Amino acid sequence: MLSGFGRRRRVIATSTPRLDETYNLRGLNMVAPDQIMPDGESPYNLNSRGYARDDGQSRVAIRNRKGSTLLSTPVGETVDATNTGTVTDDLSFDKDTWVDILVTAGADGALSKIDSYIKKNASGNGPVIIEVYSDNSGALGDLLATTSILPSSVTTSYADVSSHVMDAPTIANGDDYHLLYKVQDAGSGSYYLGLTSGSGVRTTADGGSSWTTVSSSARFKLYLSTEMEIIGFARRYPQASGGQRTYFAATDGNVYEVTDAGTPTSIDSAVNVNASYWRTAQIDDKLMWVDGYTAAKWYDGSSVTSIANTPSAPSHVWVHKNRAFFVPSADRNKVVFSDLYDFESYPSVNFFYVPNPKSPDHITAGVTFQDSLVIFTHETKHTVFGSDISTFTRKEAIGTKGAVSQEAVAVDRNYIYFMADDKMIYRYNGVSDQIISEKIRPLLSQVQDPKKVRLHIHDNQLRVYYAATPSTTPTEMAIFDIDQSGTNPKDFTWFHDSGRSAVGSLTWYLDDNELIEFSSRIGAIYTGESGLSDAGKPISFKYWTAYKTYGSGAAKDRIKRFRPIVRPAAVPYYLSVGKDVNFANKPDMRDWLVDSGGALWGNFQWNDGTKWGAGSNLVDNTSPMSGRGKHTQYRFEKEAVDVEIELYGYIALVKSGRPR
Repeated sequence: MLSGFGRRRRVIATSTPRLDETYNLRGLNMVAPDQIMPDGESPYNLNSRGYARDDGQSRVAIRNRKGSTLLSTPVGETVDATNTGTVTDDLSFDKDTWVDILVTAGADGALSKIDSYIKKNASGNGPVIIEVYSDNSGALGDLLATTSILPSSVTTSYADVSSHVMDAPTIANGDDYHLLYKVQDAGSGSYYLGLTSGSGVRTTADGGSSWTTVSSSARFKLYLSTEMEIIGFARRYPQASGGQRTYFAATDGNVYEVTDAGTPTSIDSAVNVNASYWRTAQIDDKLMWVDGYTAAKWYDGSSVTSIANTPSAPSHVWVHKNRAFFVPSADRNKVVFSDLYDFESYPSVNFFYVPNPKSPDHITAGVTFQDSLVIFTHETKHTVFGSDISTFTRKEAIGTKGAVSQEAVAVDRNYIYFMADDKMIYRYNGVSDQIISEKIRPLLSQVQDPKKVRLHIHDNQLRVYYAATPSTTPTEMAIFDIDQSGTNPKDFTWFHDSGRSAVGSLTWYLDDNELIEFSSRIGAIYTGESGLSDAGKPISFKYWTAYKTYGSGAAKDRIKRFRPIVRPAAVPYYLSVGKDVNFANKPDMRDWLVDSGGALWGNFQWNDGTKWGAGSNLVDNTSPMSGRGKHTQYRFEKEAVDVEIELYGYIALVKSGRPR
């Protein structure tokens, strides 16, 4: 009897292509191997969001995120280097011809705005991109910031047009810098800069490989603002309508009040310059605050005063059960609380310890949750029940994780979300902890300082702001989509934002539920989830699929046809589409036009059934892909201003070779 174990198994290549039709595009999973990653999850995506939830919007799988719009005038913003000379000529530029202007800073500061003296011809469209570079012996050095001008802001006559610079790079007095002007890739027509007498202007028509000197200068204005770190922020809602304001404190020692029209005014200059946080609470129509160094204060809308009888230099302030609670900086396990409705009365018996007077595990945060006060320490958490000295009782929670700081805690009706000392995000339901950030563990491992991480819940999304090593400036954010995540860890949905200089955010929950973000570079605030740029800076969208093996892992697959499925665009743009094979990270990327989906003049005949105007059909033109590989990853990328990317999925026609 012959054994079948010795026979060779034959795998025959098929001439019939296989169809891969994928629509279930989802969030990040940075820990699962590609071969076993759940369908639709991505090992890498940037500045993207999941299914649309806004009224009237289609429910695409993946779209690029919205941006930020400047709301307030940056603190200390003043004009610096300028050229306002008489215009002697026009200098044109477009998507192929770029202009470089050499400028010299006249002071130290953070570059927050650029005025360009600019016009366009009648056919000029597409955003103008302005890149700011350091100087390298007359050549372009490091890219410091990028901003833009929308075509709707430019007319056919010269005018100063402002561009805000969200990254606000540090500018040094006397140093040279470059302003590089070009039109975004799908733009058409020409723009013009006003030339003056002088020098420092050059052009390139080959992407910077060679330059032509123009014997002129160009009109411009640079604005510098005060560099500062915002260490805390709040919104005050007085009982009388119309008096609501936004507040922030910064490392320059000031507390600023910002009107809803965007005007900042210092109301207090006594915040300790060594303070790393500014913590607030609102009670009795007043905004209370502490900084860990100075006396607790409050503000009633007209004057700032110290709160009488509070502990010296408290580190925390909470309001719970109509009492104020403080933690003294010199006794970090002690909680002192006020009398009922009397926030300047603190009898000597009004205190308790968490967990005990001599514990090295100090208090780090506290929030009201499910009608109790939950107090975090570095290692764990405690629930305080009751409403006065006779009924207060403390119970150590079953959840075993503590929080790194007050700023790294956020709460909704169902959970307390917090970052622990392992740099992971947990949620606590009042009984036990659940880790929710396992899918983005590699991302959070880059957190530069956990104590400066800020959590905020807005529109059912948990936003985690942080600085990634080696940078100390927060520009990163992880997004946990509470709506799409459910209770099962395999369904948890995360996204990653990058390139936005924001230290944290709050919600105007009693106004229009607007998201307000705070700069990590200067004293400025922004309207979040607004527009399609970061105050003019292009948004870099990237979405990569997991690597797929269509047949045997020993066979090479050929992608015979590939069709991205994208919603038509109001403004045409080129989406970069391509693939990487065998984990090489050497993708073959091609520009793929996404247009309005409507008819182009001259491309149809009357009565052929074509409808005039933008169409509603999906854009699914074939994108060429060459080469073969055993493992295939698809990539979709675009860095742009004023472009809305809505990716439904893709269709791939795959032919597998013979295993070998």
